[in-house]
Amino acid sequence: MDPDVNQEEFIQGSSRSSMRRLSCLLLLLISISYLTVPSVCETVDLVQNGGFEDGLNWWMSFSYCIQLPRDGVTTPYRSHSGRCSLLTECGTGGEHCFGVGGGASQNVHLSKTSNLKLSFWVYLYGIPQINSWTDIALIADFWMPQARRTLVYYVAWAENIPIYTDFPLPTMASENVTNLLLHGLQCDKWNYVERNFEEDRNKAWPNSNLDTAQNVTITLIAVTFQRLSLTSKGAFWDDVSLTYDKASEPTTTPAPTPTETPPQTPPSTTPPAPPSPTPTQRCVIATTVYGSTMANEVVYMRHVRDDMIGSNEVGRLLVDEWNIFYYAWSPSVAQFIVTYDFLRPIFQVLLLPLLGIVCLTAYVYVLAAPLNVIFASVIASLLAAILSTTVYVVMPLVLIRTIHRKRLNLAPEA
Repeated sequence: MDPDVNQEEFIQGSSRSSMRRLSCLLLLLISISYLTVPSVCETVDLVQNGGFEDGLNWWMSFSYCIQLPRDGVTTPYRSHSGRCSLLTECGTGGEHCFGVGGGASQNVHLSKTSNLKLSFWVYLYGIPQINSWTDIALIADFWMPQARRTLVYYVAWAENIPIYTDFPLPTMASENVTNLLLHGLQCDKWNYVERNFEEDRNKAWPNSNLDTAQNVTITLIAVTFQRLSLTSKGAFWDDVSLTYDKASEPTTTPAPTPTETPPQTPPSTTPPAPPSPTPTQRCVIATTVYGSTMANEVVYMRHVRDDMIGSNEVGRLLVDEWNIFYYAWSPSVAQFIVTYDFLRPIFQVLLLPLLGIVCLTAYVYVLAAPLNVIFASVIASLLAAILSTTVYVVMPLVLIRTIHRKRLNLAPEA
């Protein structure tokens, strides 16, 4: 055998073996990079249940005015992603309230992180961004050992009315509260908002050591200060998040400290369904006919009933008495409509006179309320009762009697 040939084959074999080793090493390096990079650059969301798919788990709903409750509720009526969103609905100010509305809040624990990014989707309805009576905002309260700092992200605002009495006007700022007006959001459309959380707070308080803040409370709120209103207004919220880059955290795991943190509502083992309206809030027949508690017609009827007629003690008494009568028979009618769904369009036509009655009642209340809100509630409720009875009881009976008489007149004499 030629020694030169053997030497050439040996060199080629060594070259192929080296190439295989290099290829395996390169593949190993790529695999290691692929496995380690996601853990280093992982984005962590500090807000729990920001999409409200688990109802109000981790969130605490509240009303701005106790006398006229408007707690934030989850609803499947409108959402940006998933099935649900949070609805913060305004009412109309009663005589006992500075403002009417509500929302939901969540306490978020802050570890030593950087590059905090706040983002959310918001859907405004019934109100332009700059208006005269309504404030809608996301509020971030930073809790430090000896102080509190607050950022208010206004998505709709009344320039001359602060969202809370101890806050500055939306166009101004104070030592502890900084207002940020988010211009350019559109009504009746989902709007995306993204903010550099750390940059906003450092600009607001450049000389404050906000790194000592251990918690931040995220509050979503809508409130109106208008005593009389013919339209419902508020906002839907979805996909609320406060994220940071996990790569900015130290590699060592800090030992847990015995300091107490604000209580959180632990998630239940079975996510609850979105809360259904109570009988005093829901128009059973209208909800069934129009298919949702958030249908425009249902929202408007509830607005006139609760925010106008029911805005004072006498009015609430009248509304409660009406509810006792109404809910004695309306569930049966609603069940009939559900059973015979093909009749739904007919019932929608039958409810058109009721919508007209509700609109007329609202205008009468608006005209009478400047004189006396109790007088306005009584007059409006009496008008609604008289017109409803005339349209849905008296007129059908008269029609039936007229038809019966004509049949008797046309019957052949014996």
